[in-house]
Amino acid sequence: MTTYVFGVTYNGTPYRGWQRQLQQNTVQGEIEAAVRRIANEPVTLSVAGRTDAGVHATGQVATFTTATQRTLHDWLRGLNALTSDSIHIDWIQVAEKAFHPRYSATARRYVYVYHDIGYSHPHLQNQVWGCAPLDPDAMHRAGQRLIGEHDFTSFRGAGCQSITPLRRVNLLQVRRQGEFVLLDIEANAFLLHMVRNIARALHDVGAASHGDNGVTPGSPARWLALKDRSVVGATAPPSGLYLTAVSYPGYSLPPPAKISFLST
Repeated sequence: MTTYVFGVTYNGTPYRGWQRQLQQNTVQGEIEAAVRRIANEPVTLSVAGRTDAGVHATGQVATFTTATQRTLHDWLRGLNALTSDSIHIDWIQVAEKAFHPRYSATARRYVYVYHDIGYSHPHLQNQVWGCAPLDPDAMHRAGQRLIGEHDFTSFRGAGCQSITPLRRVNLLQVRRQGEFVLLDIEANAFLLHMVRNIARALHDVGAASHGDNGVTPGSPARWLALKDRSVVGATAPPSGLYLTAVSYPGYSLPPPAKISFLST
């Protein structure tokens, strides 16, 4: 039996998320079906992080174990031939001993993309959050209060199954790149909808600072202290969210794929 680890980029728009579901189109389900066709045996993927419906990835990492022997080139070519254009296997290699995509990871990194030109651009449907103009400097300043280990109950989605709301945010940066505003965030792990709820909270800060008087953003200290999901607005849409990297100190893996407007 050999365990293979691979990197995958996907457009999450056509899928009901990563995790396999009965009678639903999912990223896991489509890749597993492709592996089964090549291996001619049942397989189950393990993954670094289960993305929600409509969320994208450029740096997702997953594994599967099989007795079927193929060259790495044949695995790569076959998987890309058998999956849709919304999925691309970027690289594949034999996993090192004891490697697990979830439990070996020490951090996950996401980028949330706002397109703040005042409307939803037709050519960027389902790829970004089209919104009113933002002040990225104000968003960045507010976000610095979220760095460190905190109770993120106020940013925790209903149905989250984590036993603790404590998470450690290692990095949070907001900056403008042309027509886009990028929220770049890394943590040891994330609660359900945590990044999208932070994206909403910082959006409201940026909109209010830019002069949108219809937005009442609150403050980072209040968000954390109240431990109440209702103090942050409605969850930001999944269209702007990208899983861009997973950290595996001590393991040698290729770098994640790059997309120009996600560059940070």
